[in-house]
Amino acid sequence: MQIINSIVRFFQAIFSIIVLVISILLARQQYYGKVPSQTNYAAFTGALGIIAAAIGFASMFIDRLKGIISWVLDGVTAISLLAAGIAYAVALRGTSCDDDKVGGSTWDNPLISGGCYYDDDGAKWCRDGGVVKKRCTRATADAAFMFLACIACIGALVSSYITRNR
Repeated sequence: MQIINSIVRFFQAIFSIIVLVISILLARQQYYGKVPSQTNYAAFTGALGIIAAAIGFASMFIDRLKGIISWVLDGVTAISLLAAGIAYAVALRGTSCDDDKVGGSTWDNPLISGGCYYDDDGAKWCRDGGVVKKRCTRATADAAFMFLACIACIGALVSSYITRNR
């Protein structure tokens, strides 16, 4: 059962690393305005997932970390990743990564557009279409990996609970 726990922790760490990296890339590519709060929260949950995976992996060797400490951390991490995934899914609702023309569904979405602003004449200025398509693909992947990391956290929680007395 330790092998299963190790495999689940490995996937928890990998998915969390991917969430953190994609979220940081999206934040760094924010061209106009502030980074959306969903992106900041996604980066936080990615880092939390990495910490939970590291502590969970260490709990296989350190008895003091087994039990309630790793269970609570995995539970909180799973809920946080689920909340971040839902926030992204809601923010991305109705957008299509193929719709990169100005005025399309991606341009008014702050997660995807990289920020827009209006000049003194009232004209809207945003990033070019190629960047928007790439950001849309990354944001969609980020949401998917948040849900996968959540499932891995739940798997780690169940696996560590089953092996608690072994």
